[in-house]
Amino acid sequence: MRFLHPDSPWIGDEEVADDELVIATTRDELITLAGAINEALEAVDEWEFDTRLGVTPDQAKALRDRINDVLRSELRPE
Repeated sequence: MRFLHPDSPWIGDEEVADDELVIATTRDELITLAGAINEALEAVDEWEFDTRLGVTPDQAKALRDRINDVLRSELRPE
């Protein structure tokens, strides 16, 4: 995950790797996504997590933690 600041001009397709996807989201949407990941970690047993969600619990935790890092460092309310 990379964060593009809203005041940065669009760089172009050559800056996006083949396995990356560029999305625009609000702070509230990121909070919702992090919360949903956390709920899945709480609700789904570890032995079936990968089968049901397509990622391991550690991968889900890493994504949730990265989203939370972005929320804490980059998207502070003004």
